[in-house]
Amino acid sequence: MIISNLQITLRPGVKAAAIEAFKKRRVFEECAAAIPGFLSAKLLEVEGAPDAIAVIAEWTDATAFQAWVAHPVRAAQEADLADYLAAAPHTTLYAPSLDFRRST
Repeated sequence: MIISNLQITLRPGVKAAAIEAFKKRRVFEECAAAIPGFLSAKLLEVEGAPDAIAVIAEWTDATAFQAWVAHPVRAAQEADLADYLAAAPHTTLYAPSLDFRRST
């Protein structure tokens, strides 16, 4: 499994509108339909950063993530959401070496 962390810096004052546009654009649903190796994702608001959001996603492997990066659906999403961005997003990939979840 691979985890991607997409850091997004927004133009000042557009966070709520950007999150709503992300939801309406159905970004995660389109990714799931396009890439079988997409497992899950979360859209996060960055604490203490009023103009930042992040997307943490899980992929079966780096090949699945790279397939998404090259996919035309992703390019269309990026174009549709570009007006909210202050800068180009930055992605870091992680390979988990230890995983723990509290059992309930």
